[in-house]
Parts: sequence; C-alpha cells; structure tokens
Amino acid sequence: MKTWYERAIQTLNEAALAVQERNNIPIRSLESLASNIVASLHKTDDLVVEALSGPPGSPLLTNLLNVSILGTRVGMGLGYYGDELHRLALAGLVHDIGLFAVPAELLSKSGRLTPEERTLIEQHPERGVEIILQCDPTLHWLAQVTCQAHERWNGRGYPHRLKGRQIHEMAQICGLVDVFDALVSERPYRPRLFPHEAVKELLVAERATFPREILKALVEQLSVYPLGTTVRLTTGAVGVVVKINSRYPLRPVVKVTAEERGDDVQSHELDLSLTPLIAVTETLKPPVVGQVHVGTVLSRPPASSATIGVSDHFTSLLESLDAITSTLQAVVETQKRQS
Repeated sequence: MKTWYERAIQTLNEAALAVQERNNIPIRSLESLASNIVASLHKTDDLVVEALSGPPGSPLLTNLLNVSILGTRVGMGLGYYGDELHRLALAGLVHDIGLFAVPAELLSKSGRLTPEERTLIEQHPERGVEIILQCDPTLHWLAQVTCQAHERWNGRGYPHRLKGRQIHEMAQICGLVDVFDALVSERPYRPRLFPHEAVKELLVAERATFPREILKALVEQLSVYPLGTTVRLTTGAVGVVVKINSRYPLRPVVKVTAEERGDDVQSHELDLSLTPLIAVTETLKPPVVGQVHVGTVLSRPPASSATIGVSDHFTSLLESLDAITSTLQAVVETQKRQS
C-alpha cells in the first residue's frame, strides 16, 4: 500500500505528464493536496520529518512536494492562516511546474550549461505562468507567485531581476525553501547536508538573497535541529529531537536514548531550554521517517518553568552558551580537517 507521500508524488507526476503532453494540469487535485498538507501540519509535524528525511524519488517531484510542506510550515510561523495558508501550500506544489516544459536532457545535463541553455532554463517561470492560466484563467495570483519564485531580494534572480518588496512574499518563501530543500536533498554530484548545516549555509551565503524575517521563520519553524534528528549532547548522551523550542532554535527537547560510555539508561525527555549547561554538540543522523509520530513546536517554555526560563538574563545566558558551543565545535572540526 502506498504511503500518503507516495500518493502525493503520483498526483504531481500526473501534473508533470500533463505539462509534457501539453494538457491542462489537474489543478483541483493539486488544490485538494494542498488542503491535506495544511490540515496535516495543523495536527502534527510528521510531514516535515518526511520532507527533511531525503525521501526517494524524482528530485523534481519531491522538490515540489517538499517546498509545499516546508513552505507551509514557514508560512505558519509568519502568521499565515485560512485561505492564505492554503494558497501558500498550493504555490509550493506548482512553483517549478514550468520545468516540465524544458527538455529533460537539458535538466539532467551533468556538464556546464551554455549561455543559450541557461537562458532556456531561466524561462521556465514564464512557462509556468502559461501552464497555470491555461488551466484556470482566474488564478492570476498563483501565476504571479510561480513567475517570481526565482526572483531574489537583492535583484539577482530571474526572469525579471525584481528586487525587495517588488517580489510577492509567497514567492520569497517558496524561493528560500526551494534552496533549503536542494541543500538537504542528495544529488548525483554531492551528498545531502544535514538540516542544521543547510541552515548555516543559508545564513552565511544567502543573507542578502532573502528578507530577514523569512530566514528567521525558517530557522524557527524547521529548527536548526529538526524533529527526528539524532544528536549528541555535551554530556555525551545521544538522543532524538522530539520537540522544537521556537524561542531557542538551538535548544530542542531531546529524548535521550543512550550514553556515550555505553551505560544502560532509561529513556527520558530533556528540554534543553531549561538546562543551560547542556547543549547539542553534534548531529549524528538526519530525521528518519516514522521515528517521531507526534511533533510539537513549543512557542514558549512550559508554564511550570516560568521562574526559570522567561527572563532576559536567562535568554542571554542561553545565547552565550550556544555561541560558545558553536565556536568550540567549529574549532574541533577545523582541527579534524587539518590532522
């Protein structure tokens, strides 16, 4: 029996075949799929875990579904709700639909693209506009988002070199999550990055490419250590991230499963936002589908921790400790590369 994710990919494959055969895409089926994504994310983060786990399949199809899932989660962090959130989920599903009108051999080319080939690929957003308006002439907003998904805040995107607020916010969300998904997905020419490595790459390399508030929402909603990620703590303990503290992205709730020295310990949950002397030092495995069944995003510490975790002083302490931990980890990694 196919999983929900596999059935969703099948729907997207039908849309891709429709584009290649110059037929109308099944827009109503895609709208229903978008509604399912929103409904699921209101209940659990299982789809986020699956999208971050590097699911198998055609990269073009998994990218459409992952951008919809992850983009919707980012939109929730930005305050999207109702019809607006459903629109964002739908936009993610079709943001690169025009790519299926590009010759397949060009998309799979391993060598450097010629200027002519690059120009042809960069025309795919406008082909997406034609595809969407062909199936429903009233979907001007969706055509606009699709056309602008590769525009960038600094004006270095395509096809029209728009910049700043000229770009639809949904297009900026899809664009950022599109880059993030590419980084955490395996490609023939490079291994996939861990989600926290992809976040670091975005913060370093894409700071001028996307607006700060959307970058911040991505970090808070997907977390530096997403649900299902296996991590090692400063105590040597190993555990799995089971809840996210959006206020402290570096300090999730971890279900501790073992000690580094091999002691037989009972599993228990550890909220790192309440333990300033314990932090994540290393990511061991990316999220695994099925490892986390009920995901939770904690927007604030539990009520019982009010006397411990809500003061500015405590927040500053946590941030300072996280900065120290990150610095020490960077030094260790540098020494490993040099040895």
